[in-house]
Amino acid sequence: YFYQLITPQSGWLSLHSVLLSACIANFFLGRYAQLYLKIEDFSKFINLSFYVLYALDFLLLLYLFFIDDIKLGYPIANVLGLILLILIITSQVIIYIKTKKIDRFFATGIFCLVSGFVIFILRNFSLLPLNFWTENASKLGTGLEVIFLSLSMANLIRNLKNERTQLQTIALQKSEEMNELKSYFLSNISHELRTPLNAIMSLSDVTANEKDPAKVLTNCEIIKYSSQSLLCSVNDILDFSKIEKGEIKLEKGIFNPIKILEQIKNNALTTADEKGLKIKYTVGKDFPEQLIGDGIRFGQIANNIINNAIKFTNEGKVKIALDWEKDKNNQIKLLFKVTDSGVGIPKEKMDCIFDSFSQESINNKRKFGGLGLGLYIVKTLVDMHQGKIDIQSQTDLGTICSVELNYLEVFQEKQQNTIIAPTDYDLKGKKILVVEDNAMNQMVIKMITKKWLNTTVEFANNGEEGVNFLKLNSFDIVLMDLQMPVMDGYEATIAIRNGEAGEENKNIPIIAVTADVMESTKERVIEIGMNKYLSKPIDKDLLFVSIKTLVDEYCMALS
Repeated sequence: YFYQLITPQSGWLSLHSVLLSACIANFFLGRYAQLYLKIEDFSKFINLSFYVLYALDFLLLLYLFFIDDIKLGYPIANVLGLILLILIITSQVIIYIKTKKIDRFFATGIFCLVSGFVIFILRNFSLLPLNFWTENASKLGTGLEVIFLSLSMANLIRNLKNERTQLQTIALQKSEEMNELKSYFLSNISHELRTPLNAIMSLSDVTANEKDPAKVLTNCEIIKYSSQSLLCSVNDILDFSKIEKGEIKLEKGIFNPIKILEQIKNNALTTADEKGLKIKYTVGKDFPEQLIGDGIRFGQIANNIINNAIKFTNEGKVKIALDWEKDKNNQIKLLFKVTDSGVGIPKEKMDCIFDSFSQESINNKRKFGGLGLGLYIVKTLVDMHQGKIDIQSQTDLGTICSVELNYLEVFQEKQQNTIIAPTDYDLKGKKILVVEDNAMNQMVIKMITKKWLNTTVEFANNGEEGVNFLKLNSFDIVLMDLQMPVMDGYEATIAIRNGEAGEENKNIPIIAVTADVMESTKERVIEIGMNKYLSKPIDKDLLFVSIKTLVDEYCMALS
């Protein structure tokens, strides 16, 4: 038809039309098979081979245009066509081996194409008799191939429509679950924050009128415990936010794991006593007193696991065991195990216990408190330590939670860097400027510093006042809040470092004291020139040691 209708006078295009069509058909058939079968997902080598074949096809086209040797062009085109069929068949075999599945329509279409050309070639070599079927085998094979590949495409389109419908259904279910989860979370967070707040407010009111010292002491202990519970809930929410944003980081410092664990255990005893539970606590022989790592995060891991064990145990006991192993590189593998006799975890829930908001049921009739974030945060922190966590549990028999964390051993010469609680609080006549707008926070700092010897403290209500105070008075250190009216702590610090408070104050030590515990905040305060970051609520010992260290360094630099 091409010859009769388009080039009846013959010519170059007519003579080369079969070879040109072969090259183009080779490319499109190969590309169709490559994309339809998603070969790249199963074999990088076969996928690359297709691209090599396309390059050879393109070279054949250039060869036909510039060298014009038809006799050599035909065998080359046949070889490239044969290679394409081998690649397609090989791809299907590899896909079947890996998935145990095969597209019947696609495979049948390729089979018809191959069979038609094999019969046609055998007839050309007189290996098969000449008749209608052998003479037209290639045409019949090609026709059947087109039919079956069309059926395979129709089948693919139908499957894609079904998948889209399923995805829409799943998306709708997820949306409904998220709405339910959002309502649960808001209700739960309200409960978890209001419960300790209620205890704090009620007992504060009662204690104000209480005259019996023993009852006052008891009430204060309960207020302290409730405050710690409230702080834990707030920290869990903040850590969850950091994890979702990828902002959580591990710090390196020297810490005492035994001291941290004993403090957590003592705090947990209040809850355990209320439930009538016994706590058994053991530490391995010769356990190292100091390790290098993130002590705060270790405490968070231990606190969550111990509190979970007590929370889900109604009777019996909770065992806390701390042990260790040492490798050749002075790396300490800390082994922490908590065993309880609680309600246990059903088998069907074991796969999702480390997911966020993964409490056993989301309803208003909860048996147990908590935000459902504890184990999710624990698993994240353990992974950051390149450690391991394993939970074994049986319903109504209890749970065993084992954690392995990796730390470095403290050499003797490094122990001098350990922060030790001061025996006396004497700043030897130093003056502190506190830039803080909140009256309650000012009162807290006054209560802490009034017990310090030879210490003068003055307060500014915002950053602008703080800068003016430095212009008019001499101070040794600045405690700077970050979020304040008129001029915030960031702006005030930049102004001080730029010399706006006087050249003599450009290098004065500045400590950020803030309730903002985001990692980006910690990085920013250092970038703008602050010397240290402390978070609220304030640790009085850490505050004193930080102030004394920075003031001593500042005085040495001036001298």
